[in-house]
Amino acid sequence: MTGQKVSKTGKNVMNSGHHSEPPGCVNSQSFGSRLREERERLGLSQTQFADVGGVARTTQHIYETDIRSPDVAYLEKLRGIGVDVSYLVIGSRQAAAGGDTLTVSYPALLNIYRIVDEFCVDEDGAPMPLEVRARFFQLLCVSLKDKSGQDQSLDSLRSELRRLTGT
Repeated sequence: MTGQKVSKTGKNVMNSGHHSEPPGCVNSQSFGSRLREERERLGLSQTQFADVGGVARTTQHIYETDIRSPDVAYLEKLRGIGVDVSYLVIGSRQAAAGGDTLTVSYPALLNIYRIVDEFCVDEDGAPMPLEVRARFFQLLCVSLKDKSGQDQSLDSLRSELRRLTGT
């Protein structure tokens, strides 16, 4: 949707809706805004954060504005400096305790992310929209809630996704 917005200079500008939140996301913030929040929490500039992730500063900007999503290798590098990858991907921080808390191991989280990347592509091989990938991610995470001690390998997650989607 488009709409009018007043800029800092007082002029009316059109809002393309590019940064509006997709429906059905776990958190009211987008992945890009959570990424920026984590970068700022660690006190790093976009250039410094990009260096850690092994990408250019412009790519970091693209991630933070939700134009494109990063790959697993990038997230693994950020995890090494204390980035809360669960928060980035799921949209909620791990709570100390609680009945609705979902604890997902880091290897399982990476496997879920890989499965979403594998399954959420169109017929041309292009990634599906972020909101679709986020819903698949949520679905897999929730399906693991009662299976915390069971196998969370790539093959078992593929099977679970096939079971959930009926494919």
